[in-house]
Amino acid sequence: MTKKIDLPLILLAIVAFLAPLIGGQISTDGLGLTPGANLILTALTGGPETPTLSHAFLTSLCAIALIVMLLQRKIMQVPNSLMSGQLLILFAIICSSVGYSEFRGASLPAGIEWLTYGCAFYAVVAIAGRQRGPVVLLTSLFAGCVLLGLLGIREYGDMKAIDPTWRVFPQWVGPNAMAAVLVIGLFVGIGLAINSERLAALGISIGCIAIGTSLFLTQSKGAILALVVSVLIFLILLAIWVPKKDIRRSMGTLLGIIGCVALMAAAISFQPKGSAGQTGSPLGRITNVSASADQSMGFRKLLWQSAFKLIEQNPVGTGINGFQYESARPGLVTQTRLAHQTYLQLAAEVSPLAFALFIGSIGMWWFLILKAGSKLAPKQNVLRASVAASVSGVLIHSFIDSDLSYFGIGIVFFMLLGVGLLLSTDAVAPEFLPSILRRVAVVGVAACAVCLTFLGYVEGMRSEARGHLALAQYNDAQNILQSLRSMAPWDADTFGLSTLSTRSLDERLTYAKEAVALGPSTHNYRTLARVQLDAGKPSEAKDSLQRALQRDPNNMAALTLLAEVSSKSGFDDEAKKALVKLVDVEKSTYFTIRSLPEMVPTETYHARVLLARMETDPQTQIDLMQPAVLGYMEYLNKTVPNVIKFAKAPDGPMDFGGETVEKAKAKLKEAQEAAKLLKELYQRLGAVDRASTANSDEGLFGKGLDSLSFK
Repeated sequence: MTKKIDLPLILLAIVAFLAPLIGGQISTDGLGLTPGANLILTALTGGPETPTLSHAFLTSLCAIALIVMLLQRKIMQVPNSLMSGQLLILFAIICSSVGYSEFRGASLPAGIEWLTYGCAFYAVVAIAGRQRGPVVLLTSLFAGCVLLGLLGIREYGDMKAIDPTWRVFPQWVGPNAMAAVLVIGLFVGIGLAINSERLAALGISIGCIAIGTSLFLTQSKGAILALVVSVLIFLILLAIWVPKKDIRRSMGTLLGIIGCVALMAAAISFQPKGSAGQTGSPLGRITNVSASADQSMGFRKLLWQSAFKLIEQNPVGTGINGFQYESARPGLVTQTRLAHQTYLQLAAEVSPLAFALFIGSIGMWWFLILKAGSKLAPKQNVLRASVAASVSGVLIHSFIDSDLSYFGIGIVFFMLLGVGLLLSTDAVAPEFLPSILRRVAVVGVAACAVCLTFLGYVEGMRSEARGHLALAQYNDAQNILQSLRSMAPWDADTFGLSTLSTRSLDERLTYAKEAVALGPSTHNYRTLARVQLDAGKPSEAKDSLQRALQRDPNNMAALTLLAEVSSKSGFDDEAKKALVKLVDVEKSTYFTIRSLPEMVPTETYHARVLLARMETDPQTQIDLMQPAVLGYMEYLNKTVPNVIKFAKAPDGPMDFGGETVEKAKAKLKEAQEAAKLLKELYQRLGAVDRASTANSDEGLFGKGLDSLSFK
């Protein structure tokens, strides 16, 4: 009689299936939930407006599974004590970092998500067993990745007419993160295919091809590199662990799947023009490596240098999830949420000790799974090799991206660590936990689930408030925010949004000050400065902006506002000084090397135009204005096409990194006026050819404005 799968294992299987589908978003402060949209449905479908609530759903399933197991008072499998001890200390240090973080509103949910990783790890070890459980979990994970891969292929089909070079990332915050989880799914599928009979193996192989095709459509060079290295690791482990009589079939299945994926990648690299005449290959970013590698790696290197500087300045770390607020302090890069490396992310946010504990636990895991490998059953070894290759893919990709900061990757990674131990020898042991430990674990796990759910609900309510604010429905937004201020008086974002929902200057000032007290970010300081300026307190506004510039010395928005505040206060010399400093930012890597090369900043060009208008000497004006016109032309050629593309997206208009059609129009109008002024200056100096060029530029900016006039 077939043994039934128990409830805890079913719940873990659901987590494994859903993690690639709804675990790919991270919290942002710019997305609003459309009024009337269902909060729970948005979370269950992995909407970007409610990522914490989506993560809380997975956390709750994992918590229930572990609690049910703990309450059964059975003998449980527990991991190797040395590895387990290192992980427990790691999670404890991460939790403690929440306490000293200046941004507890951001650190608290991130800390709980890391605790969920630990919950998932221990739940898998305690519940799955050594036989059917690992297969069930791996199959569920593979199914989720197949569905994600199919969604990626469909997304490219929807977008290729608009942009043949589109990089897919359905359900995920970006293509690079999605690519990492697809690498995991691909190797899990390969292991399952090798162990299956012919018909089942064929079906699984087709699923692997779908995953691999979508992986290439992400155009993630880092993921392709991780894939290649992991294939080599997988081949080596197969050669060591699988008997010679089975090695031919195993190698054949592996190479067959990889070969089919490569053929699919070659086939999709040849695509016709888009409906609007756009050209380009869907794999152009991969095949033309030099075009993007220098910029991409250049920005990453600056981020890593920034992370090292932050570690030197503050060895105990910024607090988990705090890198985004401190990343610009060294002055090398603009504020960036992630360090683009898991290891430096941990060291900068939590401490080098956290990094050492993570590396130590991973090293112990490898020692345990490699121990006495050839003595196990061939099928078990094949699955173990596929898990090892999947884990390797994440560890390799983590050198160029902060993979474990994405909940969908983090929870899957730690679940795979648990599965790997179960498939190995002497890596887990049966134990009967004392009642007191069980009770403490139950309370702790339940508290994590309840707390993250509450934080997710707060985040969802904030998204609803943003949606109302975007539609100028201020009363509705105010009602929501009033409730949130009572529910979450520690939440800086709630108070920041509250400044937008009321016309009372006194209330706006109170809310802005509270937002800065709870989360002293450059954004909150700029908001406070604007309110202080409106309240007729320019000196206080300048002080707030100086504090913002301490955290981000090259912050172009803060420098622009500082110039505006100084000018309105009658301090023209100080305004000019701020504008000159803003123009000087152009000389730094902060300006020249950007996270998105298509996102051209225009604040310094605006400063040049203002400075030129302050001058009387025509040549000095030209020296200021000419680079501004060239910069605006780069904005027209690189940024505006993306603004248009995102505004015409099939799922509805979206902004491009904060750039909207209206903002683009305003900038091109200023660019047109700048080109006109430059033309007049050249005419005054008798430079006919240059005046003609400026006149042509003026016409191009006008055409750019016309291209933005669509419904």
